[in-house]
Amino acid sequence: MQSGSIRKWLLALTLLAVILWTIVHFYNQSAQNSGNITRIIVEPGGDFAYHKTNSSAAKPQESAAGAEKNPRQSVEDWLTLNHRSAASLLAAFHVLDDTNYLTEAATNFPDNPQVEWTILARNVFPADRRRWLELFKTSSPSNSLPDYLSAQAYFRNSQPEAAVKDLVAATDKPDFETYTVESQLDTEELCQFLGKSTLAASESVSSPMGDLLQTLATIKQLASQMTDLQKQELNAGDTASAENLAQMGTILGDQLDSDDNGKYIVNQLAGTDIETLVLQQLDPNTSCDFLDGETPAQRLQELRQQSSVLAQLDKSFDALEPSLTDAEKISFEERTKIYGEITAMRWLLQLHGNPQNGQ
Repeated sequence: MQSGSIRKWLLALTLLAVILWTIVHFYNQSAQNSGNITRIIVEPGGDFAYHKTNSSAAKPQESAAGAEKNPRQSVEDWLTLNHRSAASLLAAFHVLDDTNYLTEAATNFPDNPQVEWTILARNVFPADRRRWLELFKTSSPSNSLPDYLSAQAYFRNSQPEAAVKDLVAATDKPDFETYTVESQLDTEELCQFLGKSTLAASESVSSPMGDLLQTLATIKQLASQMTDLQKQELNAGDTASAENLAQMGTILGDQLDSDDNGKYIVNQLAGTDIETLVLQQLDPNTSCDFLDGETPAQRLQELRQQSSVLAQLDKSFDALEPSLTDAEKISFEERTKIYGEITAMRWLLQLHGNPQNGQ
C-alpha cells in the first residue's frame, strides 16, 4: 500500500511539472513574439522620438546560463574578456546606463573618437565641453561632425564669427561620422553575452540610438542658429553671406543623408528639414549656383516630395509591423545595418505584397 501511494504521488508531481513547464514555455514564447522593432520616428513638429514598443519586449527572455548571474557581474566578466577596451566600456554604459563606465572610458581613452562623441552627445561634462570638442576635432580630422558641434556651441555662446569659421571648416571635410553602427554592434554583442536571444539583442539598441537623437537635436539647433544669422545678414543687405550660409546648410543636409548616416530614415528627414530651413530664407525665384542652377522654390518642392515619400513609407511600415514574425524582425535589423532602414522597410513591404512603397 505504501509503495502504491508513493507511485501516485510521483505521478501527480510529474503531471504538475509538465503542466507548469507548458505554461512557462508558452508564456515566454508569447512574450518573445510580442517584441517590436526598435526604430526612431519623427513626431509632428520635427521632434525625434523612439518608436513605441510592447512592454514585454523591454524584458527579453534570457538563457538559463545568463539568468544565473547578476547582470552587473556578467558585464564585468565581459569587460575582463575585452580588457576593458573603449568599445567594451561604452557597451557596458549603454546596457546598464551607468555613467561610471563612461567616465572610466573618458579617463582611459580621451583620444578615442567614439568615446568623445558619446560624451558630447550625452553632455556628460558640460563645464569641459569645449575641451572635448577640441579633442574630437583632433582625433577625427576628416570628420565634419566635431566642427558642426563646435559651431553650435559658439553660436550658443554668442560667438558667431568663430561659429562660421567652424562651418567653413566642416564643408571641406568628406565625412560625417556618428559611430552609431559601431555602438549598436558592441551593445548587441554584450547583450548576447548576457544570454539574450538574437532578436532581443538586436532590439537592445535604444541607448546608442539615444546618442544619435541627442546629436541630431544639437544639429537642428545649429540649423536654427544659422537661419537666425541669415536673417541678420539679409536685414543688413548682405545677400551673398545669406546664400553662403544656405549653401553650408545644404551641404550639412546632404551629409546627413550620405553613407552610414543615410541608413536611418530619421537622418534623411533631419537632412531634408535642415536644407528646407536655410533655403526658405532666400529669394525663392532666384537661381543659385550651389543648387545647380535651380531656384530655392524648385529645390523646396523636391524636398517636400522626398519628405512625403518617406512619411508614406513610414506609415505603411507601421501598419505592417504588428504582423511581422520574429524571423522577419531579425532579418529587418540585419538588412538595416547593411543596406539601410529604408531599403529594409521596402523589402518587408514587398515581401508582404505591398508594392506601394517598394520602388
